[in-house]
Amino acid sequence: MAVWEAGSATNLRLMCCPLCRYDRDSRDHLFFQCSYASEVWGLVRNMVDMGSVNDTWTSIMQWMELNDNSRTLEHIVCNILVAASTYFIWQEKNNRLFSQVQRNASVLSKVIIDTVWLKIMGFRINRDPKQKKLVDRWLISKKNMDIDPG
Repeated sequence: MAVWEAGSATNLRLMCCPLCRYDRDSRDHLFFQCSYASEVWGLVRNMVDMGSVNDTWTSIMQWMELNDNSRTLEHIVCNILVAASTYFIWQEKNNRLFSQVQRNASVLSKVIIDTVWLKIMGFRINRDPKQKKLVDRWLISKKNMDIDPG
């Protein structure tokens, strides 16, 4: 709106990020540069191996494009985590705009992690040693793993 010369009657504070109430609301800011979203992302990203990915939309999308053909469980879980994070951060933004309901970053992070965990619990996970790190990190019980007779 500032680019469109909204005029002095327009409340430009409405364009501020509803999560941190500091910077302009944009895709890059909302998901990764906002202090609230950055805290959420920092809490959930340690559940997956995305340490080499910067906290920018472009970096996340480049990582996803590089791994879009990968069918490894780790990459599938990374994709689910990114999707859940963006969904719940967007939901939090809308909650704050339209209902005044607010969750702190640690509560929202737990919601994201729990949602991804529930999705993982629906997978059939074998006893492949490559998946042990993921199984341990997400605290997946042995009863959810296939019994490999060989």
